[in-house]
Amino acid sequence: MPAREVLVSLAEKFSESPDRKGNIQVQMKQVWNWFQNRRYAIRAKSSKTPMKLNITPMHRDDLAAARGISQQVAAPIPGAIYLATIFLTAASAGRATSENSYMEFEAKSARDGAWYDVGTFLSHRYLDKGDPEVLVRFSGFGPDEDEWLDVRRQVRQRSLPCEASECVAVLPGDLTLCFQEGKDQALYFDAHVLDAQRRRHDVRGCRCRFLVRYDHDQSEEDLSQA
Repeated sequence: MPAREVLVSLAEKFSESPDRKGNIQVQMKQVWNWFQNRRYAIRAKSSKTPMKLNITPMHRDDLAAARGISQQVAAPIPGAIYLATIFLTAASAGRATSENSYMEFEAKSARDGAWYDVGTFLSHRYLDKGDPEVLVRFSGFGPDEDEWLDVRRQVRQRSLPCEASECVAVLPGDLTLCFQEGKDQALYFDAHVLDAQRRRHDVRGCRCRFLVRYDHDQSEEDLSQA
């Protein structure tokens, strides 16, 4: 990962490019997110066993049953257990997760509502109601950006990038993490899939289009992987 100064310089150069004229300025966070997700995608791809994609049509009833199972597996973990899981993971990684190590978790910033990779879990505490919180340092950011976050609502395992060959698994109703470019910011936010239009893939990869609705502002956007 390039140094912070390099990321700031790249953001300034992108903002000043002719293609960006009239658009909002590119933020350092956007450049950092691009590098982080690119590195993670390469690591995830290299760890996969090469195989031929085999898609078998599934009956609607079977599909509903399968989706029900996946939702049960993804049910929220009790706060105390999840908190223990977080710190056990940190301990196995040498406690302080470095910039070059595997990112296990992501956290939702209370400042802008966007999701970022967790660099280090610094501490934890329980509020009067018994709700667990963790002090998070976001990967690529300094102490000034540290936040106390609710374990149940604002911390989760890191989202996996969707490969072009995996678009068939994205269905209406699914929760996804999408890159939203607005007037004042361009960050990663939760969004639910409203509709999926399947298209034949070509040399550029996936040509399917997905209509999503962002959870934080209820805006809708038509997205594609290309």
